Amino acid sequence: MFVAGVTPSAAGASGGSARALASATSGLTVGFEINNKPRIVNATSLGVTTAIEYNGAPPVGSRLAGIFAKYHVSVIDARISDVLGEWECHRTHTVAPPPPGEEDWFCPKDYNPNVDSPAVVLAQVREWVKEDASNPLVKGYWVLDDWAPWDGGSGRALLAEIHQVIDELTPGLPAICGFGGAIDQIGQTGGFESPIAANYSNAGCDAVGLYNYAEGVYGEMSSGENLDWSMSLLLGEEREALEAEGWVQADTPMIGINQGWSGRTSVHEYTPGLSVAQMVDEARAFCAGGAASIAWYGWGGVGHKAETSVNTPRIAEGVRQGLAACAEYGVG
Repeated sequence: MFVAGVTPSAAGASGGSARALASATSGLTVGFEINNKPRIVNATSLGVTTAIEYNGAPPVGSRLAGIFAKYHVSVIDARISDVLGEWECHRTHTVAPPPPGEEDWFCPKDYNPNVDSPAVVLAQVREWVKEDASNPLVKGYWVLDDWAPWDGGSGRALLAEIHQVIDELTPGLPAICGFGGAIDQIGQTGGFESPIAANYSNAGCDAVGLYNYAEGVYGEMSSGENLDWSMSLLLGEEREALEAEGWVQADTPMIGINQGWSGRTSVHEYTPGLSVAQMVDEARAFCAGGAASIAWYGWGGVGHKAETSVNTPRIAEGVRQGLAACAEYGVG
């Protein structure tokens, strides 16, 4: 989920609606995958009011929809990012394979080969957005997630077409484009692969979500104390790459997405950290850097043995103190 002087209104929206779309992604406190009652209770106790959900919002009239409504949690539908990712996966197995000698670590298998064209993606997007138009929980869309850096920019035109569908069927709901970076050792550069920023355009993105996490490691858990949680170089790399594609932060808000899990995430992989201080350092860096909203990943989707806010008080306290640090900058 940034050329100088080009505002989101270049996508075809009026200046007023562009401002409204920017406003819709400002002042949010967000959590990813808050999709059952224990997670909702935990998240809202910490101040979270918006959930980004890869399975979309619960259907109108369902029990889960009632729980979301009871706890006043709105939903940003992330299904579009999934189908776009399936199209990119198919591309890496057909027209855009990885460079010679490099494995397709992005997508080892073509998991859904039927998603083989922009037309297929747009048809699915139209179906979901029509569905969301009647769901009062839905307040926006997470439209872009991980991408193969050797195929940078291949989603740019399609994201603009997706934005047109959203404008047509759910006018006023923003499209958030996500871009991920790696929190690496202090003083080390290269945490952001600039080709993935080429998917950004003012026509496709109403907000930018920067999700920055420590790289997973194989073997025993480590503390992550040698990692630069203040992102002193990483945020600059991300900003430079996105600005080269036209991002103007004053016009298109940034959502800072913090790491909110640690420990074992698969059979052998561990994610270093997290201490409360590290979580606060990351949140403060985003908010000092002008984030309009703040978020954490995640309450789910990180492996059933991982430490999260629900099962680890330290992680919950990191969210709480991170939000307090951002409040000093008027965020959240």
